Amino acid sequence: MNLILLQATDRIAGARFRIDGVRARHVAEVLGAEPGRVLRVGLLDGPFGRATVVASSPDAAELDCTFDDAPPPRPRTDLVLAIPRAKSLRKLLPEVTALGIDRLVLFRSWRVAKPYLTQSILDAAEYRPLLHEGLMQARCTREPKVTVESLFKPFVEDRLPAFAAGATKLVAHPGADVSLASISVAADDRVVLAVGPEGGFVPYEVDALRAAGFTPVSMGPRTLRVETACVALLAQIALLRMMPGR
Repeated sequence: MNLILLQATDRIAGARFRIDGVRARHVAEVLGAEPGRVLRVGLLDGPFGRATVVASSPDAAELDCTFDDAPPPRPRTDLVLAIPRAKSLRKLLPEVTALGIDRLVLFRSWRVAKPYLTQSILDAAEYRPLLHEGLMQARCTREPKVTVESLFKPFVEDRLPAFAAGATKLVAHPGADVSLASISVAADDRVVLAVGPEGGFVPYEVDALRAAGFTPVSMGPRTLRVETACVALLAQIALLRMMPGR
């Protein structure tokens, strides 16, 4: 953890917070933080701050905190992802959160098996700790907003246009004529990235996304696993943001 993420429910009174579980173990066993040690903290969806350790054990820690005046801005990238299997999604959520996404839409496409919609990983109680893991790794406080869409056509035709309005809209598609490296993205541009399942989108889905204003883009000839492709795509988009007007 490069940041201890605090939640409103951790507040005991005033500026004092109490944490337990994996965060307390990290403070006690990894950081070896004794009373008086100052740690980097952040309030979930709020500002960064500093915390002075009052008491620490592997079971619980108490912190006296001071926070900055304003929270950091939300990321400007959204990920629209065909629901992968639970094992892949568990690995993927901390990574894409660490790279910086504002909104995450998990949807069913043709090659997504119907039982994937009932995976326990789609419950907030199970996926939110994974998002928080990514936030603490990346020193960020802005939790991605997650929604699940069970049907492709109503989502793409009825809700996606408003969701992606004004954004640079990209769909990852092996074999696309346009290279992602050729896309211009300014630092403040919103980007909505659509990524398909293992095996990719079927032609109908690519056409539907194209009709919604999405440009098919490719990173090259290699076929990647979903969890690898998402990380590589988001990293390249972050790089493009740092190269405006190239």
